[in-house]
Amino acid sequence: MTSTEGLFNRQKTARATQRIDPCEMQSPISRQALAAWLRLRGKRRFPSRKNVSPKELGALLRNIALVRVIDGGRDFEFRILGDAVVQAGPEIEPGMTTAELDRKFPGFGKTLHAIYKAVCREGAPRAYRGLFERNDGHAYFHESLVLPLGSDDTAVDHLLVVGIYAPLSR
Repeated sequence: MTSTEGLFNRQKTARATQRIDPCEMQSPISRQALAAWLRLRGKRRFPSRKNVSPKELGALLRNIALVRVIDGGRDFEFRILGDAVVQAGPEIEPGMTTAELDRKFPGFGKTLHAIYKAVCREGAPRAYRGLFERNDGHAYFHESLVLPLGSDDTAVDHLLVVGIYAPLSR
């Protein structure tokens, strides 16, 4: 198998990860991220990207990815990646799109694209929890939160993804 084929064991991962209500998140990091998002949005449907600053996110920065929405969700571009995201996941680099990620790691980019597109369509947070196993033998527990951002209440133009990743022993 080449380094670009099947980074994740998709069959095991699909069975082991499930969507949860954001209120069910257990990680203090995930809960802190949701509380910050709710505070920043105020009475709006979702906060603006300009309101989400490093100062606002503080200790969460290590666990975030900022993703730009391209053409209303035709594709998504990774803009900022925290250390925890980079260490747990595949070789995602700033500027890479979900389409490029899928060419490098078949199936993974499509999965993220579908989740991101749903958040754009709904304009509401989505949360996931479970296990994912990489084909290199590394397995992780994760709790992930995808938060919509937009300059007005009509369209999502960025996503704030917050994840915690705990390695499991082999």
